[in-house]
Amino acid sequence: MAETKSKGRPAKDENDTQSNYCTIKDPLMEPFYIIKDSSNFTVIEKKIAEKGFRGAEASGKEREIVLGYYTSFKNALNCIAKQKFYQNQGDYSSIKEYIATWSAVKEGIESMLNKIEV
Repeated sequence: MAETKSKGRPAKDENDTQSNYCTIKDPLMEPFYIIKDSSNFTVIEKKIAEKGFRGAEASGKEREIVLGYYTSFKNALNCIAKQKFYQNQGDYSSIKEYIATWSAVKEGIESMLNKIEV
């Protein structure tokens, strides 16, 4: 009997030694990290659960939230820069202060990009 081809993306083979799957972590990116596979870069955020089931007290379980899938490493890092900027909650007394805060976050990510020449 002839074997039929399945449709869609092939499943990840645990025994595949030629896989391009890797995890990229850096203290500057915490609590975010990037997973690279053969087709894209996935940005993931680590969070500690604050609430349990039906509002019960949380057990401190760590969760991972996928923030997006990107075709380039640069775009994945830009996503992380934006997320880190949005985590800085507070009031700004001027547009200048707001832009200075954004520039500080952006420069941190850009310095990493310049080191690897992306």
